[in-house]
Amino acid sequence: MKKAFYSILFFFSVPICNAQLVYSLDDDAGHIARMEKEAEAAKTDSAKAYAYLKLSSLCRLIGDTNKIRDYLNKGIALSKPGSFTEAASWFYKAQKLYAGGNIPAIEEHLLKGDSALKAFAHPEACKVRGYILHAYGTLQQMKGSEKDAMDVFLNRALPLAKQSGDAYLTGNLEKAIATVFMNANKRDDATGYLKQAIDHIEHSDVNNPMRIEALVEVNVYAAENYIYNHQLDLAKPHLDKAGRILAPSPRSNLYLTYYYAEGIWFDRNKRYTDAVNSFDKAIGLGKADPRAIYSVNRLKGAKYKSLISNKDYKGALVVLHELVNSPALINTDKRIWYKDLASTYAAAGNKSEAYNWSARYIVLSDSLYEAKFEKDVVELEKKYKEAENQKKIALLQAANEKAALKMRNNQLLAGLLGGSSIFLLALAILGWLYYRNSKKLVVQKELSHQQQLKDISQQQQLKLAGALLQGEERERKRLAGDLHDGLGGMLAGVKINLSRLSPAAQEEVFTKDLPVIINQLDRSVNELRRIARNMMPESLLNSGLETALNEICESFTTPALAVDFQAYNIEKDITQDMQVTIFRIVQELLANAVRHAGASTILVQCSQNENTFYITVEDNGKGFRKDQLDAGKGIGLTNVKNRVDYLKGTLEIESAPGAGTTINIEFHVS
Repeated sequence: MKKAFYSILFFFSVPICNAQLVYSLDDDAGHIARMEKEAEAAKTDSAKAYAYLKLSSLCRLIGDTNKIRDYLNKGIALSKPGSFTEAASWFYKAQKLYAGGNIPAIEEHLLKGDSALKAFAHPEACKVRGYILHAYGTLQQMKGSEKDAMDVFLNRALPLAKQSGDAYLTGNLEKAIATVFMNANKRDDATGYLKQAIDHIEHSDVNNPMRIEALVEVNVYAAENYIYNHQLDLAKPHLDKAGRILAPSPRSNLYLTYYYAEGIWFDRNKRYTDAVNSFDKAIGLGKADPRAIYSVNRLKGAKYKSLISNKDYKGALVVLHELVNSPALINTDKRIWYKDLASTYAAAGNKSEAYNWSARYIVLSDSLYEAKFEKDVVELEKKYKEAENQKKIALLQAANEKAALKMRNNQLLAGLLGGSSIFLLALAILGWLYYRNSKKLVVQKELSHQQQLKDISQQQQLKLAGALLQGEERERKRLAGDLHDGLGGMLAGVKINLSRLSPAAQEEVFTKDLPVIINQLDRSVNELRRIARNMMPESLLNSGLETALNEICESFTTPALAVDFQAYNIEKDITQDMQVTIFRIVQELLANAVRHAGASTILVQCSQNENTFYITVEDNGKGFRKDQLDAGKGIGLTNVKNRVDYLKGTLEIESAPGAGTTINIEFHVS
């Protein structure tokens, strides 16, 4: 029984598989809220990814399955291939499988994570590997392989924990090693590791949300170990320390472990009433949480032993019946409780029930343990038959009285049924009327809500259309300026030079001015081509979007500016209008970077994943403050934002003075 106890206790301290009981003491929700703010403020994708992965694990403390799923998906999405966060994500994906209880799948994810993280030698990688192997060792312990669990804890996980410098992880692994020794009844060996575990956890990071819970738990472990080692005086200081930590949180489920340890301490000191009171406190707390059913059964087993020691057979029988009716009881324990029921009924003088439970025990065990017990069963059977004969006589005497009473009860029941039927009919009519009126109100509210949504959508579309029209008007003005200032000036120069070439002009005038005029016409033609290409690039029409984007990046490249274009999976079936929009967005972002960034390198990435298109433009220029953007400065970025809003996409800008600028755009192209 002691070995089963420690396996189950460790099962709850690391929430794996079906019953995910997570011990809680302090403000887990407040810590998670702070971590959420830190994640949102992270500057890089890798930092955000790791913060989200850790949040997916922390949210298990508050049982928010939606946040667990969402943060895990965010962390995986931001993890780059081959990165540390991608390798670490296997550990957090394994935690998602805990609820299903599929141990082989959990083990596979954990081992993949450990293998992938071997490529990284920094302390954080060692820390995550330590947690992975901690969980893997716990699974071996749950499967009954204490030897394999000890090998993982001692030879693989603990060295990584020490290498990482994480005192909390080191302390928890030392506690895990101690549980293996406790299950093997090697109390002195367990004592040494528990002392180290307490020291490490006490000196771990105070901002760790699980530190206080672990500190309570490891002191309770130490107390139980001393109690089972018959060192009651050494157990008391650890119980007192755990009690002081728990005192401000009287409803914490950590009291399930504390009251158990306190109860067995009272029991060993023969203070059976105090022991039962401690067990009852914990049982009362555990009944409110279905996940605590194993802990409650463990407490009831200890309570039964104290009641028997106190010769309270009636109370002991109540506890035993609760245990045998528990849905979480395994056959091994059920056999023990059957035998205890038989012996307790015998001690209480109820020979009939003692025989019944003895028979059940025999069937369940498939064998008799000893000759004396078999003889007792035969004697109980003989006494049971004698009691049955006496019972039949008593039943015959009571039969007539029961028949008369039944007749009177039937008459009363008929009257009650008639009145109840009338009442239920009236109640049903009132309920139907209330339901009909409520349904009408719900339909009216839904129609009103849909109309409000439609009005908001129309207003947004009008706003976006107006912004796009303003952008087109600015584009026309720019085009007019190019024609007037550029091409217009060049053609005016050609006209002036041609006017000097009159028929009377001398031949040397023609020889001198004609090449100049031809050169001016060539430049005019090139300028016209440039304007036409800006309006609708020929390569976009003839060669497709990817070629056009490559050419525009090359056109911006100069000896002082390198523009690197990268394209991934760009489909050729994107509509012409959508291709033009994408081209304009990239063109505007490049022009904006050249005009304002002062960069020497610009990276342009365009990719497509099914119907989603991604644009990233990153430069190493001077950057800017976010308040400058919020103030509405920059026509170029405003034009881009209007186009993205029109496409119902998202635009994210990351920039800081001296740190360059990164612009990420995402929208659907279907």
